[in-house]
Amino acid sequence: MDDTPDGSEQAVGSAHTEDLDLARSVARGDKRACEDFARRLLPTVRRVSRGLLRGSDDANDAAQISLMDLLRSASNYTGRGPLEAWAQRIATRSSMRWMNKQRRVRERALAQAHETDAQDRRAVLRTETLDRLPRPLDEYLDQLTDVQRAAVLLRFALGHTIPEIAAITDAPIPTVKSRIQKGHQELRRLVRRDLNLGVRSADDPED
Repeated sequence: MDDTPDGSEQAVGSAHTEDLDLARSVARGDKRACEDFARRLLPTVRRVSRGLLRGSDDANDAAQISLMDLLRSASNYTGRGPLEAWAQRIATRSSMRWMNKQRRVRERALAQAHETDAQDRRAVLRTETLDRLPRPLDEYLDQLTDVQRAAVLLRFALGHTIPEIAAITDAPIPTVKSRIQKGHQELRRLVRRDLNLGVRSADDPED
């Protein structure tokens, strides 16, 4: 049996010889080859990044990262297909990773902004509602459930963070947040009730 490759296989094998030589030169660190490699693949990389990312700045950043990934991955090119097709696959993966990373960064920043805003609102509510109490604070705290009272005191009196309170009380973070929120809402309700009923603070002067 003749093991000699047929003409079509030889054509496929030789069609990308120059691409393979270029990639191997890049892998060896040849500066001129790296420049030629980057210049040739930049249009492919830009097309991918601009197709996946709407913002021009984001697309440019993703394109730069993809190009760096291509240069680092040059030794993986086997010459079995067009260099541009290989580059497109890698650029797509790189752009998707970058896009997902940026999304997570933005989500974390947004969550932190929301948490800061919520803390500011809670501080205002505490000042407005609990600054002048008709009765001693302990009397209001005693009307909360044990877990709400503990969570409120740990958070607002002792200054512990939510994760710290979760560890101290051996409760999940969502549960701790719920206890603090419900406890604070109940305190406000009790204070407003007394204010509406005309209960006077011991510090208020007599008429």
